[in-house]
Amino acid sequence: MSVIYDVETIGFVPALAYGLNFTLITVIAVYLHYHKLLPLLFEKRYVLYAILTLCTVTALNIVYMVIDYNLPFSYPMEESYFISYGYNSLSFVLVMIVSSMFYYVREWHLRQEREEHLRMQKLQTELDFLRSQINPHFLFNTLNNIYSYVQTGNEKTAPMIEKLSSILRFMVYDGNNTSVELNKEIDAVESLLEIHRMKNSTQSNIRFLWEGNKGYHLVAPLILINLVENACKHSDAVSNPKGFIHIDAKVIEDKFLQFSISNSVKQLSQKVTAKVGGLGLKNIKKRLSLLYGNNYSITENNDGDVYHLKLKIPLERKK
Repeated sequence: MSVIYDVETIGFVPALAYGLNFTLITVIAVYLHYHKLLPLLFEKRYVLYAILTLCTVTALNIVYMVIDYNLPFSYPMEESYFISYGYNSLSFVLVMIVSSMFYYVREWHLRQEREEHLRMQKLQTELDFLRSQINPHFLFNTLNNIYSYVQTGNEKTAPMIEKLSSILRFMVYDGNNTSVELNKEIDAVESLLEIHRMKNSTQSNIRFLWEGNKGYHLVAPLILINLVENACKHSDAVSNPKGFIHIDAKVIEDKFLQFSISNSVKQLSQKVTAKVGGLGLKNIKKRLSLLYGNNYSITENNDGDVYHLKLKIPLERKK
């Protein structure tokens, strides 16, 4: 606005020269304040900040006025030196205040990004740790089952190893991903159940019922299979003709997976029961909490004879 006013009084070229001088000094003031002085406030060096800011305003004011008064143009000054100094100082302070607002907004945004990055890094570290505990837990239990067949030379050993190989392939190649196709997780569950069925060819009460389309959904890996492995471990379906493992899975409204397990429970002593399988299920719940927050639900009921578990988790869609 002052340049337009000066054009009418002293002409375009002189007004442009005076305007550029003020703009250049203002840019220098903003740069020094933004990059050199404001960091002192974040370091809580308030006295040093105040002193250096005052010195900066004074020095820039002097430089501006020296250049202004020595330009080769006739400029009819209406204000006194002190009035001009005060006006310029106020202008510098105002642009510094504006730059401070941008600085604080930028620092707040960067701090939020750093905190989110650290949170995600911590979350991934915890998930990797829990996953590393679950995988050996599953492998240890399954290999124990196969070992008993190897000892007796049972013909079902080879098919069992083949099923275990497919499960391990899934765990190695897909288990480290943040999400996996639901049908792959279901295939791994079915392979695990087939291993369990092979232990007792007369047992027909191990079933898995599926409802809904699973071809284009994604879930967190190694959740369902480890829940089923936990049920297989604690069930007496192999040794008890009346024992059972019933698993039902259903896609609800293309948004949620409802997964339920019911199984008969081995009749062990209370002391032994308390020690067996606690780590695996505890880690699964911890993973669910880290992955889904409050967007999932899991309920359990164990009356000593039958164990029930119901899980509901959100589903993603393949892009």
